[in-house]
Amino acid sequence: MNNIISKEYQAPILLIVIAIFLIFPVYFTGRTDLPAATLVVTSCACFFGAVFLMVTRPEEGIPADVASFFSTGMMISYAQVAAELGASGPAHFIPDGNQVRQFNPAGNFRRIPKRDLTAIVPEPESGGIFSVPAGMPVMEQLRSSGKLRIPHDMPDICTAISEAERDLIHAAEDVEVTGEGESIVVRFREFRFIPACEEIRSESQRICEIAPCTPCSLAGCILASGTGAVWNIEGIAPSPEKNEMLITFTRMKDEHRPRDEDPGMRH
Repeated sequence: MNNIISKEYQAPILLIVIAIFLIFPVYFTGRTDLPAATLVVTSCACFFGAVFLMVTRPEEGIPADVASFFSTGMMISYAQVAAELGASGPAHFIPDGNQVRQFNPAGNFRRIPKRDLTAIVPEPESGGIFSVPAGMPVMEQLRSSGKLRIPHDMPDICTAISEAERDLIHAAEDVEVTGEGESIVVRFREFRFIPACEEIRSESQRICEIAPCTPCSLAGCILASGTGAVWNIEGIAPSPEKNEMLITFTRMKDEHRPRDEDPGMRH
């Protein structure tokens, strides 16, 4: 494979193959049950990651304003599936060992359920959907290649988010990450994917919070992995006239931690 396909394209192609493999049985069987929904959700996450790994290099590839639209259909579809299943709450990023899971809660949500093998959680106070966040495949690839190290001190975590977004996936010209109490604010300046943001939010402003794109999701994944805590999207505010994006994450206080170790927020 090394002699046929450039090394930088191997991970994206593998993710696309996995996405196709997952969606294949759903498409040909026409199933609409919960296992089928789980396959669709996981396939979406793999596809999101592949697209970003292929097109976020500034020196080559597809122009950003075009590439930003590659994932819009999948994001809208995921949000629709989540809403139809009654789980239209904002994305929560949950550390799970070396992984991070996304959880979209139902309307009567009060706490994060314990992570198990069930993607759809029907519990009355902690119901919702577990899925692979769009930023997780990208974080894994960056981490396995040695380009990204996940720290545990909050100032270092903020720096890691900024460098990953700006220097590794080139999502924006400048990325500022600041702490405000129990919240973290990420500001993208000269954000390269504003056209897609406008397109998605023209459908519904809630889609970005339910199914965040890869740059926003990657920030949540790094936060959850570094702190060992659950973080949820508090708000997303694009500013097309300034070509900026502002996303706010809030740390959950009442939660079931999926792992014993919790480095917490140490300043």
